[in-house]
Amino acid sequence: MAKKPTTRQSKHTLSIKQQTTVSENRTKRIAELQQAGAIKATVISHMGFTVIVQTASDAPLLPCDWRQHIGAICAGDEVLITQIDGQTPVIEAILPRRTVIEKQNTYRGAKPFAANLDQLVVVITHTPMFQTSLLDRYLITANHIGVDCLIFFNKTDILTDSDHIEHVERIRQIYAAIPRVTWVKGHTQSSDGLAALHTHLAGKTSVFAGQSGVGKSSLINALIPDLAIQTMSISDASGLGRHSTTNTTLYRLNANTTILDTPGVRSFDTYHLDESIITKGFPDIAPFLGQCQFRDCSHQHETDCALKNAVQAHKVSELRYNSFLQILAEVKAHD
Repeated sequence: MAKKPTTRQSKHTLSIKQQTTVSENRTKRIAELQQAGAIKATVISHMGFTVIVQTASDAPLLPCDWRQHIGAICAGDEVLITQIDGQTPVIEAILPRRTVIEKQNTYRGAKPFAANLDQLVVVITHTPMFQTSLLDRYLITANHIGVDCLIFFNKTDILTDSDHIEHVERIRQIYAAIPRVTWVKGHTQSSDGLAALHTHLAGKTSVFAGQSGVGKSSLINALIPDLAIQTMSISDASGLGRHSTTNTTLYRLNANTTILDTPGVRSFDTYHLDESIITKGFPDIAPFLGQCQFRDCSHQHETDCALKNAVQAHKVSELRYNSFLQILAEVKAHD
């Protein structure tokens, strides 16, 4: 059995007293840096041995070193930097994050890849056909960190098969009814859907995620007219040549709106989360839990199961019910 990684939900987490001490020391260090004139900056991308930051939306990009003891840095982080006598700036501290998404590794634990978000945008399409189980994992994550989720169904210009159209519409009806979830459809060849997407992005920091091949990069290109210029600036600042989406990167739609682009993924793990977090990530299912005849109901074979009854009464979709059981089984398998 694979070893369960060390996370906030793990038994290896710091005690409350230890967490308080770490937090107090960090707060003290930040106050000292601010008093000494450290400059606040936003992390644009963490590219190997270089972190690219920007001190304002219209400021030049700066390549930085960083103190090893401050922890993992990711795009979207707000940091404090110092610079001495024209030397390479140094990131001295990471300011407290409002929100953060972490990617789990079985042996190395959680690694943050996008911070200070207001919204998670999941790009899906029919070619390749999207996986609802992957979509559910993103929704769990969005609910867990407390942000809205927008599902953008891309490539509607080539959605012509009647069976595919009916299937997508059935899925849309299920997910559009979930609290804090918005479904928008469109494509990059016209303004179809892009105006609505712009409205939902305005004034927010949104992270875009999705499987490889869904057209995420093309969509971001359509949203940000000067994306090529921003990409070239990142490449120039890093000194690594042509930039590609292998790391999460922050782009600016305007002074108040930012987009974080992430590499395409095949999977997104949630096995490290507590069962209570998984349950809250299914707000359409949660009301029926705890209403069953048996307190330890598995919601599979027991009689008078409130959740199974809700599925049979079409109050909960069978698709979401099966996904819920599958994700819970993964959590239990990694205990």
